[in-house]
Amino acid sequence: MADNLYEAMFVVDARTSGSEFSEIIRKIVALLKRRGAEILRIEKWAEQKLAYRIQKAKRGTYILVYFRAEGSAIDELRRDVHLSEDLLRVLILRAEKQSEPVGELYTQEGEILGGTEEADAAGPEPAPQEAEREELETEEEDIEAAAPDADAEEEELEAEEAETQA
Repeated sequence: MADNLYEAMFVVDARTSGSEFSEIIRKIVALLKRRGAEILRIEKWAEQKLAYRIQKAKRGTYILVYFRAEGSAIDELRRDVHLSEDLLRVLILRAEKQSEPVGELYTQEGEILGGTEEADAAGPEPAPQEAEREELETEEEDIEAAAPDADAEEEELEAEEAETQA
């Protein structure tokens, strides 16, 4: 059976600091290798506010991993992630090809790839998207700030309807 290309998006608690983050990268690598996967790229994406709390976490850091594995290993990998306390969620999809990196690239040992030959072999430097992220976060905050007003307006409309029906 041929190995397929997969991309997995892991979500970890954003409160994870530097050395702990390296440890989480190593745990992800160990989970994948235990299931016979060949890891092609590990990329840290942005920290984002979660739509809802997951294991008491309000914010999550996204880690994208490209790997090759047998199709039969994917269900077992999902189960392993579900049992892990360090990983909040995972989404694994079959990929046609690897996308261009947009975040920080990491080694399998959990270290950031710098300006070395290793980084050049991994692909181009990540494109800076900090302004875009800040703009999205500002929009999210504006929407959240407007939400209580919308709830109050809805309650007023419901009260008016109740009065007219009575």
